[in-house]
Amino acid sequence: MSESSCDSISNSMMMTCFCGEVTRFTSRTSLNPGRKFYRCSKPKIENYGFWRWKDSSPGNSFIEVNLLKSKLECCVEMENLRESLNAVKIERDKFLKKMENLESLNYFEVNKSRNLEAKVSKLKMLCILSFTVFVVFVVAIFK
Repeated sequence: MSESSCDSISNSMMMTCFCGEVTRFTSRTSLNPGRKFYRCSKPKIENYGFWRWKDSSPGNSFIEVNLLKSKLECCVEMENLRESLNAVKIERDKFLKKMENLESLNYFEVNKSRNLEAKVSKLKMLCILSFTVFVVFVVAIFK
């Protein structure tokens, strides 16, 4: 709370402190911005603890407006978070679909690689067999 306006009031019927020194202040808090109040002018160590709102209505419109404003800000923030969450879910689904496609492609490539390895193995056997037949043929001719 700030002492932006300090009007000394003495001997007031409604605003009285045991010491007789009461000063008006203006609230700067978020719940009560601009709301006027009175309190003892003496330092906290020496004062009698007198404190009272200038407007005595308990349902102050400043409080209600600020509470509603806070609720609205929370709702807006929650809606922004929901929208962000939905965007993240959409991105997650896209990534999951890409991952499924990549896994399918990987499976296809692994099978293709296995088939190629089997063909290479058969070709090796054919080469060894052909070389063996060739060596036997050459040995038979030159003997």
